[in-house]
Amino acid sequence: MMRRAMSLIGAAALLLALSVPTAAAPPTKFAENFTILFPDVERGLVIFINTTRDEYCTPAVVAYEEAVIQWIIDWDAWFEGGQVGPEPPFPDDPAGGFPEGNDPILTQIKETGQGALVRHQRARGLVAEIWPMIENPPLVGPCTDTDPGDTPLVGMAQYQGNDNDLFGSGTRGNAFGDRGTITGRDADGEPFRYSWRFHLNSRCYVPEGGEPACLINTSSFQ
Repeated sequence: MMRRAMSLIGAAALLLALSVPTAAAPPTKFAENFTILFPDVERGLVIFINTTRDEYCTPAVVAYEEAVIQWIIDWDAWFEGGQVGPEPPFPDDPAGGFPEGNDPILTQIKETGQGALVRHQRARGLVAEIWPMIENPPLVGPCTDTDPGDTPLVGMAQYQGNDNDLFGSGTRGNAFGDRGTITGRDADGEPFRYSWRFHLNSRCYVPEGGEPACLINTSSFQ
């Protein structure tokens, strides 16, 4: 499952930043209403930030995730059957796109002298939900990885994201990732705290059949 990190407004701002001569380009700052969505498979949790499950999991988005699940089944059957006939097409995005986040998240983009775009994002006070993950989740999206009949933990989130070579200029190793915390109280009034950190560099060593040596992908839940 991938985090949805850029809106149409953000993409337009990036094009503007690219059009400014490097020597004269100050940092470009703008706000984006995007969602942060990801599974924590190790802990059996699904995270919704800057949105709720009810808001994000519209009938169109649920239908899209179900179509992706069916596409995986169809593609595996096509591949294992000798690739006879046309390859099953990947489903189109939901009509109307994916829901935006509730609140703006500050984004700053700065172009280096060598042409790399460095992005920083930061926000606090974002609505967040922590949902239990269903058994044997398909892991194609947060809606089909959760059961609407379950009860989430509800809290407020802080978020930081970074990417030091946004479009892969090749002038540096692309270090990117995000981190944050969600705090709140459960149904019994007891406080909880969930935190995560994801970080990766494109130039780190990757052993055969293993994960990148520099990968940081951790979380805690108290």
